[in-house]
Amino acid sequence: MKPIRLDGWQALRCQPWLLALAVWLPPLLTLMFIALFASGTPKSLPVGVVDLDHSTESRAYLRHLDASPALALYHPYPSAYEGSAALQRGDILALVIVPPEFGRELRLSISPESVAFYNSQYLLAGKFIASALTQANFSFSAKAGVALRLGRGYSLPDAIAAAAPVRPQITALYNAGMSYALFLVTSIMPALWQILIVVATVLTLSWRLEQASLPAGFAARSRALWQLMAPLSLILWLQGLIMLGMFSVFLGWRPEGNILWLVAGMALMVMAVQSMATLILSLVANKVRALSLCAAYLAPAFAFMGMTFPRGDMNMLARWWGNLMPSTHYMELQVAVADHGASLQTLALPLAALLVFLVPLALAIPALPQQMAIDPAEEVPS
Repeated sequence: MKPIRLDGWQALRCQPWLLALAVWLPPLLTLMFIALFASGTPKSLPVGVVDLDHSTESRAYLRHLDASPALALYHPYPSAYEGSAALQRGDILALVIVPPEFGRELRLSISPESVAFYNSQYLLAGKFIASALTQANFSFSAKAGVALRLGRGYSLPDAIAAAAPVRPQITALYNAGMSYALFLVTSIMPALWQILIVVATVLTLSWRLEQASLPAGFAARSRALWQLMAPLSLILWLQGLIMLGMFSVFLGWRPEGNILWLVAGMALMVMAVQSMATLILSLVANKVRALSLCAAYLAPAFAFMGMTFPRGDMNMLARWWGNLMPSTHYMELQVAVADHGASLQTLALPLAALLVFLVPLALAIPALPQQMAIDPAEEVPS
């Protein structure tokens, strides 16, 4: 009987799931997220309305809010109690309450106040709704002020100057088009790619340990693992480069700095994640438990790497956990290169952090079990 080859290429041929994780799943998921956020910005987010005035002015105000592409005010409620209950259930993402005497105060130039509540648990949606409501309120106030002053005999230029003496303009420094696709997809995919790497690594190592015993010496083990992991590492690194290319083609992503630093950073990230996967498998010596631990370890990657919530405002546990994930340091590198065009002095810190993740590999190689028995209950039909 011809002995089976125990290198990475054979592992890919013998395991359809591993082949999917390494070859066609990464670009497919990238395309899926690009398509999901293709519109660039959220639209028609559900907003509830409680109109306690029912005047011509209040209806005009609500129509003005509804005209914002980001908002959809088709959820009227008879009272603030019912509206708040809907907000707590998640039926709506925000609630606008128009107070009594809104129209009367507006006609008397008393500057009426409407109240808006939004669900800040949905960080991005909440911030986007708050921004859209602020802009819509400002423009309505300006229009109402101009109309009142024109009725009092002001000339049009004077009415505009008096109603809106300062016109704020908010422009994102590194995302002028305020595209959520450019912001979210380029952050989500590295976190997801990291999970694909760790699962592929555990499957590859488990396959090798199930086929035959590892050599006893450190040097011999290192050579055996190099033959096993090098093909997978190369393919996963190429998938990372394809991901960057898809960002450029489909999202118009244009790094300000030298993209070669990202190419090097992706290679380091692949090796860093594989190092941590090897360490986890060496600690538990079981494929299913190792996959479970890897999932628990990397599941909060997107939340803890500081893209949607500042790391400086996180508690100690979140910051500590984020520092233990390679994607956090890779994203620091990506932001520094793509947005800031930073110098090597700035890039050295995340690159060094990724290199530190290779240290556990030296501890994991001798700690790996010499061989693992195949558990029939864990086998997945090919």
